[in-house]
Amino acid sequence: RLVLSAEMQKQRIDTVRLKLLKIAAKVVRSARYITFKLCSSCPYKEEFYDTLSAIGKLNVQLE
Repeated sequence: RLVLSAEMQKQRIDTVRLKLLKIAAKVVRSARYITFKLCSSCPYKEEFYDTLSAIGKLNVQLE
């Protein structure tokens, strides 16, 4: 829940899973990047990209 928006943090984990993981997307791989192509009418598109961006900003230190 560290990377979820304030609105998403209040929701049950089943709801978060439904909104963020059960999304039909096309995964496009290039030499440097992996891109998720979501449908333009996807209702949770903004939340998905915000969460993905927050995951990328995490500073994880491995020992």
